[in-house]
Amino acid sequence: MERRGFLKGLAAAFPAATCAVSGAGALADAGFLGLATELRELTDEAKFWRKVRAQFLLRPGLVHLNTGTLGSVPRRVLDEVASLASEIEGDPASNVFGDIGHRMEEVRARAAAFLGATLDEVALIENTTSGMNAVAQGIAHELRPGDEILTTNHEHPGGLVCWEYLAKQIGIKIVPISMPAPVESKAQVLQLVQDNLTSRTRICCFSHVETITGLVMPLAEISEITRPRGILLACDGAQAPGMLQVDVKALGVDTYASSSHKWMLAPKGSGLLYIRKDAQERVRPMVLSSGYQAYTAATGTRDVSHILGHGAAMEFHEAVGRGKIEDRCRSLAGTLRRRFSELDQLRLLTPTEPELTGGIVTFGLKTGKNGEVFTRLLQEHQIAVKVAAKPEYNALRFSTHLYNDEDEIDRTARALRVILGS
Repeated sequence: MERRGFLKGLAAAFPAATCAVSGAGALADAGFLGLATELRELTDEAKFWRKVRAQFLLRPGLVHLNTGTLGSVPRRVLDEVASLASEIEGDPASNVFGDIGHRMEEVRARAAAFLGATLDEVALIENTTSGMNAVAQGIAHELRPGDEILTTNHEHPGGLVCWEYLAKQIGIKIVPISMPAPVESKAQVLQLVQDNLTSRTRICCFSHVETITGLVMPLAEISEITRPRGILLACDGAQAPGMLQVDVKALGVDTYASSSHKWMLAPKGSGLLYIRKDAQERVRPMVLSSGYQAYTAATGTRDVSHILGHGAAMEFHEAVGRGKIEDRCRSLAGTLRRRFSELDQLRLLTPTEPELTGGIVTFGLKTGKNGEVFTRLLQEHQIAVKVAAKPEYNALRFSTHLYNDEDEIDRTARALRVILGS
């Protein structure tokens, strides 16, 4: 949707929120429109991405290949948050519960469009873990002792703790699929799901993009298996929005929780929760009991400047181009995968099929210890990566986002060659 039409729609839907946009908000809009114009005029690809990189406060010399843990917030988004925070404090109650606070609904509408959902299906939350906790609490009334939650052994702890809690409280059983590394094909994943379903399976909980290997799960095809059986398909989407163009309707998921402070480059502690309209009678978390609005009796007071900064981060993505960002993430990851595969000391754990790959690539180390290599990369070469969570893989995870480039990948490959060869 074009930005002008999008804002016109917001004005019609939320007249109280849009009739008195703050000075800070108006400056942010103008800044992102200006950035979009500047970027459109750059026909040279290298200059385009250098211009994008200049929007960030990343320390000079640092190679940040760890967006999968936390992304860097664009300086214009930080300026928006700081300006709004100062403005709000001039008249706190009137601003938080008045015109500025009402603008949180603009952000929620933008978030719904970002995920391909409708407004009454999306809530603004703090992170993926809080969203997954809300889903588990909201579905707990359906669960009985012995019911099964089908998941994988590659899930992030933040997406599992909710089911572990219910296992203790109710007596449900968590069934983890033992995932190969790397996965060879989509058919292999679908067969593993089929093979592990039982008559007691009530929920399937999978990551959209796997935190361990970067596998992009074939959720649309999985939903064709789960929905006819009445199995709730809950998704940990921490690693996808901002890397991939997410369309929750096309994915067929019933719930989708994500962290916007990773690939969406929003302020830390920002997230989104989607619950499909037809699943809302089943999933009824307390925090949404008064509605999905940003502020309700169930949520209490919110950090308005922070939430509006979340909206500014989405504006930034639209200014750069969400399709261009996804292509950039995938292209750089492909370059990294090929370049690092030349090192005999590394073993690729990430799939190679294009539809199963995104912006995360993971390599196991055949020699050396991943923790030591991680430390040397950071201390000796100013390269930030991630120690993969499963110790048995002895692996490092690399995330490629819009502020990275090919030179950084070459620099990292050279550093790894020095470290692993010594």
